Amino acid sequence: MRIQPFTAGPYGTCCYIVYEYEGNNAVLIDAPYPLTKPLSFVKENGLRLEAVYLTHGHFDHIFGLAEARKEISDLSVYIEKEDLQYVNDGYKGTLELLSSFDPFFLSRYASGLIAEMPEDMMIYGEEAGPFRIIRTPGHTEGSVSLYSAEENVLFTGDTLFAGSVGRTDIGGDQSKLFSSLKLLSALPSETLVFPGHGPMTNIGTEIASNPYMK
Repeated sequence: MRIQPFTAGPYGTCCYIVYEYEGNNAVLIDAPYPLTKPLSFVKENGLRLEAVYLTHGHFDHIFGLAEARKEISDLSVYIEKEDLQYVNDGYKGTLELLSSFDPFFLSRYASGLIAEMPEDMMIYGEEAGPFRIIRTPGHTEGSVSLYSAEENVLFTGDTLFAGSVGRTDIGGDQSKLFSSLKLLSALPSETLVFPGHGPMTNIGTEIASNPYMK
């Protein structure tokens, strides 16, 4: 697979276009706002974007969905069921989170996007496209990581960063996060890690130097 990274939005959220070596099928992992550059990349390279895989339901990873669905009306969107709390009932959970966490972002961006956000998200099974779904709660209850043993890559969302981990004070659980990190540490050390924020890393480096992986 080919992987094209992008960073978007005020929180420096990473998203990834993953596409075939041959052929034009592609998926998007996470959907920050704005999604202009990833969608332009899809068009310019003649790709067919089939689905969006969300690593979790926090607003900085989902607000590009409105833009994506505007471009591709039949685009499938997948999320873990435990994070539906952020998208159900007109995104009530997201609006409540933003009202306390970042009211500026709510007033500047979210109020104009919520009405356009998709409400027909699908729930992950055990696999999604070329990836195995690894359930990694902690940052949120429904956080997942997407793993391909064949390609030796792992998309961790906000569970694991280079040298750090996701916060647990906005709907998370620290004990569950540490259990999830232990699960990821069992993967091959050469596994490339593509996180939800910051630079790429690998499992071996994180085991050796990330204090949260000790």
